[in-house]
Amino acid sequence: MTEEEVSCLGKTRFYTRRAAKRRANQIRREGGPKFRPYTCRYCGLEHLGHRPGHATYMRGGTPLQETPQ
Repeated sequence: MTEEEVSCLGKTRFYTRRAAKRRANQIRREGGPKFRPYTCRYCGLEHLGHRPGHATYMRGGTPLQETPQ
């Protein structure tokens, strides 16, 4: 699995930061974790993610390796 697949594909994409913040607030009101919007370096749109150091789970599998260019 590539870094792009882990970081971008399969995540909800928001066209604006405002829309992402609105969804993050809605999740929080419904009892979910506190998310923050961030700009994806692959698609350029906004995704939601945990604050650094506050993930509620650990990803399984092996760490990603940088591919030589």
